[in-house]
Amino acid sequence: MDDKKIREKYGGKLPKAINRAIRAEIPGGNEALDKLTQLAGAARHSEWVDRDGNETPEAAAYYRHKRDVIEKMEAQVRKRWGVPPDAGREESPARAANKPARPGKPRRGTAPSTRSGPRRRT
Repeated sequence: MDDKKIREKYGGKLPKAINRAIRAEIPGGNEALDKLTQLAGAARHSEWVDRDGNETPEAAAYYRHKRDVIEKMEAQVRKRWGVPPDAGREESPARAANKPARPGKPRRGTAPSTRSGPRRRT
């Protein structure tokens, strides 16, 4: 994994450095990422899926633009900088939601109360 050079030049973690490289090095990259941001806002506003669980038209437009334009630009940057295709990929939110909770100490305020009534001052 040779992502140190691109991260050194553009800063941040690998996905952010790749986006910065797209904006700086690829003609039309800045406009393409700005359009993706606009499409993401519309898709988020439409809540990504309808009542039946199907993608909304806004979400479909977002994924289409990401697949047809952004992923090709990202592949160009990765090839230019020698970064493997799978390096720095984040897990999708849907996949992360299906993971079981990490075992360990319960969070504060989640333990059931042992008292049954209101607190009295003495």
